[in-house]
Amino acid sequence: MNSAELSAILLAPLSLSYAVIIILLGLYSLTFNVNDAKNKNHPCAEKTARIGGWLYMIVGLAMMIQQILSE
Repeated sequence: MNSAELSAILLAPLSLSYAVIIILLGLYSLTFNVNDAKNKNHPCAEKTARIGGWLYMIVGLAMMIQQILSE
């Protein structure tokens, strides 16, 4: 794969289904990863999972809003 093909892939518009996958990934982090860190008594991992989960959800929602408004 040359650099022209790679840049074409990276510059492709993001779809609505990709945004939904990102949001689901955030929900997974907020439910399973936070509970696992709580059960193992790892407060730093719990905090990181919470921040990461919310970050994924915000980015996914922003991608969805951008995709809806660009149509």
